[in-house]
Amino acid sequence: MEIRVRLAEEQDVDRVAALYERLHDYLETHENHPRWIRGIYPVRAHAEESFAQGELYIAEVDGEVVGSVIYLHEQEEVYDQVDWPVEVAPDNVYVIHVLAVRPDYFGKGVGKTLLDYACSMGKEKGIGAVRLDVFEENFSAIRLYEKCGFAYRGTIDLGLEEKYGLKWYRVYEKLL
Repeated sequence: MEIRVRLAEEQDVDRVAALYERLHDYLETHENHPRWIRGIYPVRAHAEESFAQGELYIAEVDGEVVGSVIYLHEQEEVYDQVDWPVEVAPDNVYVIHVLAVRPDYFGKGVGKTLLDYACSMGKEKGIGAVRLDVFEENFSAIRLYEKCGFAYRGTIDLGLEEKYGLKWYRVYEKLL
């Protein structure tokens, strides 16, 4: 199985929105480690906005979207709470956001491929680090990030408790 990652095109926004809905369907009947909420997060607007910014990427197998991710080109100020072991300018990082994999492709390397792609692209562009945050109880994602060489850097409050009911997020980094 060949997983191909590429920058999303306009017609891919519909496909990513459908992927989000498919994930919500799955999470409503299974353990919802990320605690994503249909109609709130993630939604089509996230895909549209990130596409407009040139930050939406998709993973395809045989022309079908099996995953997507947003590679933010600058970290938010909330990341200033972290005591990073190596100083990297906030605009010299990629921040992984809304990493989504189609449920029937769980455990088949799609998430790893999307993470590896960010690191490869970052190295090519002289980016210093790839960073991400993950809800503290999203154990499957935490295992993936650690398996891919991301190092735990601390736990922070993203200020999302009122909106999503989630307070603590683990922060990870991979220096490039």
